[in-house]
Amino acid sequence: MEGRVVAMIFLLMIILVASPSPSSCARLTGFPTTTTLRDDDSIGVYVDQVATATSNSFNNKKYGDVFATPYRFNEYRPLSNRQTSDDLQPFPEADGKSTFDVMDYGAIANGQFDNTQAFLKAWEEVCGSTQDIPTLIIPKDNTFLLSSVEFKGPCKAASVNFQLNGNIVAPNDTNGWGDKGRWVQFDQVQGLIINGGGQIDGQGQVWWEVCSKTNCKRPTALHFDRCDGLRLSNITHINSAKNHITITSCNDVQISDILIRAPDESPNTDGINISTSTNITIQRSFIGTGDDCVAINSGSSHINITDVLCGPGHGLSIGSLGEDGSYSTVEDVQVRNCTFKGTQNGARIKTWQGGSGYAKNIIFEHITIQEAKNPIIIDQKYSDDSTAGFGTLGDQGSAVQVSDVTFRDFHGSVAGDIAITLDCDDHCGCENIVMDHIDLTSSVPGKKVAAECKNVQGYSTSLSPNVACL
Repeated sequence: MEGRVVAMIFLLMIILVASPSPSSCARLTGFPTTTTLRDDDSIGVYVDQVATATSNSFNNKKYGDVFATPYRFNEYRPLSNRQTSDDLQPFPEADGKSTFDVMDYGAIANGQFDNTQAFLKAWEEVCGSTQDIPTLIIPKDNTFLLSSVEFKGPCKAASVNFQLNGNIVAPNDTNGWGDKGRWVQFDQVQGLIINGGGQIDGQGQVWWEVCSKTNCKRPTALHFDRCDGLRLSNITHINSAKNHITITSCNDVQISDILIRAPDESPNTDGINISTSTNITIQRSFIGTGDDCVAINSGSSHINITDVLCGPGHGLSIGSLGEDGSYSTVEDVQVRNCTFKGTQNGARIKTWQGGSGYAKNIIFEHITIQEAKNPIIIDQKYSDDSTAGFGTLGDQGSAVQVSDVTFRDFHGSVAGDIAITLDCDDHCGCENIVMDHIDLTSSVPGKKVAAECKNVQGYSTSLSPNVACL
């Protein structure tokens, strides 16, 4: 009898040891080490998988409450009474790795070896990972040469991180390129995060020299196509052959704390070029190039630009719109708390005669001007010397409609003679243009600046210089 009791106890011990506890089956290899497990070891849903709840602060959380991690916002969903331990699924073990260093894939950091294939191998692993935020790492204090490369999505994870701690450089001759239209391209990568404090060098000097003699095709440095949820921050970007950053067909983009720089004489080196995109935020950044600091092109709406220092360059432009008779639209643009320093233009809207469409619901306010030549411009008769004589100039009988535009609280010094230019089309003109509290004076002591105005309807309050037609 005693022997049977001992045997039964031994058997129960084996069963208890072999049975996994709910907390052990729910833990994730590589789970963020910066968070702490709840001391009561309770179980909750972490995004779409099950894990021990993180942080003691969740004791009072309810279903759907949002909490912050160092990586992103996630939902903590405590299990309902209808769920049992049978509903719990362990985290997958197959993808235990969440960081992918390009050096582990054969990248050589001498600034001369072409690392395109090594980066693509690393990207394939990142894009195929199912970890929370798989991360491609370009290590600090290293420089990697890349020729034209495309990082393709969609990826398996909801968000992926391109962590640029080091530097990437473009080839320094025009023959070292495959796609001469684009250098580094991201295509259909949802939830893409690019950060890290590193630098992107387009080495555009060779292109500027060659293309000044011939009309050659030059590559955009960083191109995002259909990358919804893009987060770009904390990088330096210099000397692109053409546009530094191009955003097309994207939604929900945030760009912050970046530095973009190229010489004032570098041709067509826009800082950020936006087209057919919505819900774009640019903030706390410095952009100085040889062309527009930011250019907002057709198909774009809900654009917010705040706390940007622009200069040198051509200012911040909406357009050009309506080229070659095209239908173009831009709407719901807000530009606030920005400074234009030593730029050719400040706040500018430019549209071609002969086009159609509209630019409307646009606000420029709380703008500081520091020796900009043309601080405020609406040019509904825009022309480009390179296309003169091709049928887009002169009286075309139609124009892109410009309406509901506000310029408010502009102050500072003007390097040119004309502080305000409103040159609108003879047929449709510009409607509901508001000039409110403008105080612009010449950077030359004692010199006066003027305003020019044609075919404009609207009103003004407290203007210097005065705008006669408002």
